[in-house]
Amino acid sequence: FIDLGGIGELIKGIEMMIEIILRNRRIPYGYNSYLNEVKKMRSLLSNRTNTNTLMESVKIKSVYQSASPIAQDISFQPRNKTRSFRSIFSKIVKDIPLVMKKGVEGIRICCSGRLEGAEIARTECGKYGKTSRNVFNQK
Repeated sequence: FIDLGGIGELIKGIEMMIEIILRNRRIPYGYNSYLNEVKKMRSLLSNRTNTNTLMESVKIKSVYQSASPIAQDISFQPRNKTRSFRSIFSKIVKDIPLVMKKGVEGIRICCSGRLEGAEIARTECGKYGKTSRNVFNQK
């Protein structure tokens, strides 16, 4: 077992930095500021892990091309308490037909817990398009 000196916290920090960069939309203000942020993340990761680190930028035309970016986008929004589940789902459903031809056939989302700070936990689900019937139990 090798202790990497809090690598889990470092990865969370890097995810948060990437999240901040994308949410604050720093990239359009200047490519140099974006490169500086990438260099900071690279040096931070290299220093903490004592390894050479290579980071590459990937341009995503749309978040809605595969399931993983959609799930990450959805999961960050209720955590930040910016919007309710229904408003998040309606925005996604509105955006999906624009990119539906690029691979997303349907989407099914279930969000569980104490939504919006309620005392009693509940589950809200939404479905759009073609989805597998075995993903979630229907309620």
